[in-house]
Amino acid sequence: MNNFVTRYWRGEGPLWRAYWLYGVAGSLALVAALGAPMLHDPKISVPYYLGAAIVTAAYTIWILVAVWRCAFNVKDSLWGYLARALTVFWSLNMLFVAVFLGLDLKF
Repeated sequence: MNNFVTRYWRGEGPLWRAYWLYGVAGSLALVAALGAPMLHDPKISVPYYLGAAIVTAAYTIWILVAVWRCAFNVKDSLWGYLARALTVFWSLNMLFVAVFLGLDLKF
């Protein structure tokens, strides 16, 4: 299977697409889709929260690996180093968001 998921997992795509299209825009779309029910009903069910957490974690792992591995698919290696540094901060941010959202839930 040679689809975009496996290609980017292997680091075979351009950095701009991995970072901006799948990373930034994709993450925003995922958060909007999964977070919308929480805005309407702050007391969500445990299965919904766990399902959303699993989907978000899987996507986050994929995109972090993809950006890391595609980092040097650029003309100027400075962008690769910057992408890798931002990937470290991105992963820490996602960890903190998950922890603090979990602490704030009212099941």
